[in-house]
Amino acid sequence: MRPPHRGDRRQGGRKPRDEKVDPLLKVEWCRVLDHPDAGGALAVLTEPNLHIIRIRTKPGTGQQQSGARLYMGVEHSQREIVGDVLGFARIRDLSPTTNFQLPVIIQQYIEDAPEVFIQQFFNRAGNLSLKMHAFELLQGVGNKKAQEMVEARGRTGWKDFASLNEGCGINAPELLAKRFVSEIKDRGLQPRLIDLLCRQDE
Repeated sequence: MRPPHRGDRRQGGRKPRDEKVDPLLKVEWCRVLDHPDAGGALAVLTEPNLHIIRIRTKPGTGQQQSGARLYMGVEHSQREIVGDVLGFARIRDLSPTTNFQLPVIIQQYIEDAPEVFIQQFFNRAGNLSLKMHAFELLQGVGNKKAQEMVEARGRTGWKDFASLNEGCGINAPELLAKRFVSEIKDRGLQPRLIDLLCRQDE
């Protein structure tokens, strides 16, 4: 068995029964949010759980572009860029660049996983109460617009974002990304779509 990397806090091994499992332990991929300088720590977004964390790159790997998808799994031999996982980033400590990139990178992830977000949310979303539909959690979608979306969905639903966007006159990935950002920044915001759609294995 390969011993855990000393600089990586996601150490393996058995945990006491009352200790929670590290949510980063099973993460394999992340996307770069911000890389202030070639020698500094990167702010990245994990897939699929959408945690914002900081990592240190391997020596000599240079500057990483925002949106770049990096392997950060436990197989250190397969890591080309990621060196050490430094832990979670506090929202209040994020740079203006990271805050700007966050909805953009989340939207990219959503667009790359239509089988998850179209099938699990847009094709299944229903009423949250007698007066409110789940679509109303999306920015700018009121009750009337939500009902129009339900009618456009019909019985068969949408196959891709192109047909969804055209049929409803919206940018669905962008609206969902904005909702996720709001939930990341305000943990008291309910209901939490990010927990229902992205963090099912934690």
